[in-house]
Amino acid sequence: MGGSGRDPGADPRGRGTRALAGRAGASAAIRVFQFQPGALEVRAGTRVIWTNQDDITHTVTSGAPGSPDGRFDVRLAGQGASGSATVSDPGVYRYFCTRHQSMRGEVVVR
Repeated sequence: MGGSGRDPGADPRGRGTRALAGRAGASAAIRVFQFQPGALEVRAGTRVIWTNQDDITHTVTSGAPGSPDGRFDVRLAGQGASGSATVSDPGVYRYFCTRHQSMRGEVVVR
């Protein structure tokens, strides 16, 4: 059999798996101060929807803490709030929560 035994689609941070989604949409949740899954793999032009399942406000802000890149900034004000961003160009879109900067995720666009 050989190999590393690691799923090549696994999230490197151990918070779920990457799912290759089409242009119709992909979704992620925020639960217990984590983006789940922590990494999504999608096609260019996909609309990504995040839903907050925590009782507290979170954001989904592109870039890194101290260095947002302005691609998207979605505020999710409490449980049940959702918001989206369309990722148009191939590449890696890293994001974080401005209120809880240890919360991080990424969207890989193919």
